[in-house]
Amino acid sequence: MRVPGGMYHYKVDGREGEFIPYPKQAEKDTLMPTFWMDRYPVTNAQYYDFLAATCYRPNDDTNFLKHWPGGKPKKGEEDFPVVYIDIEDARAYAEWKGYRLPTELEWQYAAQTGDPANAWPWGTEMDSIKTSLGDGKPYAVGQYPEGKNPLGLEDLVGNVWQMTNDVYFNGTSEFVILKGGSYFNPTSSWWYVKGGPQPLPWRQMLLRVSPGFERSATVGFRCVVDEK
Repeated sequence: MRVPGGMYHYKVDGREGEFIPYPKQAEKDTLMPTFWMDRYPVTNAQYYDFLAATCYRPNDDTNFLKHWPGGKPKKGEEDFPVVYIDIEDARAYAEWKGYRLPTELEWQYAAQTGDPANAWPWGTEMDSIKTSLGDGKPYAVGQYPEGKNPLGLEDLVGNVWQMTNDVYFNGTSEFVILKGGSYFNPTSSWWYVKGGPQPLPWRQMLLRVSPGFERSATVGFRCVVDEK
């Protein structure tokens, strides 16, 4: 989907006072270029096509696509977002397509349709019929068309966390920034990653401990490409 360029007031939200602090991100006005973004997160079927065409295999394949029995997407889950991939796995797919991962700024600009008042893809208020509220079950992309934003981007919140290309190192830890929330809503521990759909400015840290740690049942990605 085409994301027209324009001026954008960028502001993020996230936890304060964490044991591992988030990078400071000042509010700023930014002139954004025009680019294109995937309508949906990348699916199991799309990622399988990539593997079939390239024979890609990561050097450390711990937990790589561990939800695929026999190395193929489970029947009936071809259109579910691909998960159990790390950022290198996602970047490899994007490079094959001639795309790339979005920066956090690009993801949020596209999701908010350039309007910083939009906390959700459809506007300023949460609407429970437009996205999963975190019932613990993943689902195929496109199941909540009412939740698309004005540009036609779907599954921005509440399906899977979406990786951005923003990787930070604070002197002791390296981490990736995720956006959007996921279908899983934990109830047992207050310190766990927030579950369910999250407002568009919300950012979540994914620590880069090892590829096996990074590969998760709740983290996927979508791609962007610059307008030529």
